[in-house]
This record gives sequence, C-alpha cells and structure tokens, in this order.
Amino acid sequence: MQLGILTSASVGWWDFKSKKSQPEINLSILNAPPQKQEHDSNELLRIAVASVITPMENVDLYGDLLNLLGERVDMQAQMVQRENYSDTNHLIENGDVQVAFICSGALLGRDKAEQAERILVAPEIAGSSKYRSYIIVPAHSPAHFFRDLKGKTFAYTDPLSFSGRIAPQYMLKKAGYNPSSFFSKTIFTYSHDNSIKAVAEGLVHGAAVDSLIYDLTLSRRPELMDKIKVIDQSEEVGNPPVVVSSQIDPELRARIKNVFLTLHLDDEGRKALRLLQFDRFVHADLDLYDRVWEMSQEVGVG
Repeated sequence: MQLGILTSASVGWWDFKSKKSQPEINLSILNAPPQKQEHDSNELLRIAVASVITPMENVDLYGDLLNLLGERVDMQAQMVQRENYSDTNHLIENGDVQVAFICSGALLGRDKAEQAERILVAPEIAGSSKYRSYIIVPAHSPAHFFRDLKGKTFAYTDPLSFSGRIAPQYMLKKAGYNPSSFFSKTIFTYSHDNSIKAVAEGLVHGAAVDSLIYDLTLSRRPELMDKIKVIDQSEEVGNPPVVVSSQIDPELRARIKNVFLTLHLDDEGRKALRLLQFDRFVHADLDLYDRVWEMSQEVGVG
C-alpha cells in the first residue's frame, strides 16, 4: 500500500456509549470490525467515516452525530475507519458496515439506478449542496495560477478523491497538460487536513483539497489563514454523500434516512450538525454527481 509522508496509521473502531460519555478508542489496525462488544452484533449500527480528515479529528467531529443516529434507531453506533477510500468502499460492499460517509469520487454503483439505491442523503452546507476542489499553495509562494506549479512538488489526498485527485488531474488535462509528468514529484497524504498541513509547513509546493474541509479546518485553526492561499478551483459537484450497504435491511434504511432528514429540527440535532458546519441533510440530487463520473473516466479513475 502506498502511504503519503503524513499518513496516520491510526485506524480502527470506536464505540459510542452515549452522548454524555467519552468514546472508548482502539487505535489498532483491524482486519475486520469486531463481532462482539457489550451488545449483540445485530444491535450494532456500524458506520464508516472515510479518511477525508485524520482519524481523531473524525472522532471529535462525528461523535455527537453518530451518537444521535444510534440512539434514534435504538442501536449502538460504532464508527469504523480505514486508511484510504478504497478500503472504506470494501467495508460497504462486503456489508461490514451499514452506513458510510464517503467522498464523492468514491461513489458506489455503476449507473444512476444503482447509485440511487446506495446514496441515502447528502449534507447541505451554507445553503448549498455542492462543493469543489481548491488548489492551495504556501502564502509566500510566487504561484498565482495552477500552471505555475509545473515542475514542483504536489500533494494529492487519495487515489479516489474527487477534490484531492480527480478534479486537479482533470483541470490539468483540460488545460493541455499531462498530469503524470506535470509535477516533479507527487505524494498522497490520505486526508485533506494532512494536505493543508503539508502546504502550510512548506513540505510541498501545492496541494488539492476539499473546499468544505478547507473552510472547516481554517475555522478550527485560524492561524493557518496566514500560511496558505487558494490559487485555483474546480467546477462544483454534489457534496460528499452518505451511502448504505446493498445488504442493509430496507426498514432500517428507511429509519436511518428519516433520522438524517430530521436532525436539524431539534436543538440536539442542530448542535451535532454544527460541529461539522452542516445545515441539515437533504435528499441527494443524483444529477450533481454526473460530472464526478465523467471526470473520473477522463482521468482513468473508477
């Protein structure tokens, strides 16, 4: 497995006992989700969270939301994380998790009909259901345009990441460049906050990151504002969706979807959403993901 220089090996599972207690954390790499905890396995709601950000950040940001989801479907929520998007997809495809928060570039399904079965909801953020890729560089960089990074070092996020790989490679191809030879060296960091850190600390000349994670990271770490700048951006596509396993019980699928769609209607739900800067969850507009598929095919991903 190819790992970026900033990749964390801390992946595993987290059981959330209740919203008032701290999660028990196991940072060992696991071959499969545990079959037995304090509850019977059929009472567990296993939820994968893709490594869009580093594992401990995911625990901090998603903990309250997963607690509420588990409580409102009368199950124990268990977060499962893996080092990359491909491994997260395997969890979903194998039925090892019932629900997953994934990247738009890692969408499951060969066509719209299959995607409609897998995509449950999508978050609405600042009134929008769309996001984009940002091309970022150190604040002191002489680069003003993406083309100025030719021959430089560059950080991608994950091979399946829309904003962290697919979009920047498509942008280069559209501008007439070969993504394979454009940079002198590329790395995979396996999370967007790691890519932001790599640029802020001058480890690479540039990176491609999720606009939503960029905004979230800078709101949590405002000192980074003076260390990085955005020099280009991609077109918009649908926000990273919540998906379900094809093996999920239809009745449970409906209950989970109802919880997501109503979280914003009470104070407890709004508080959990606010940690992630989500307004609410909405029915996903599949048309917003057409360009993800088209751009993925253009750059040879998927």
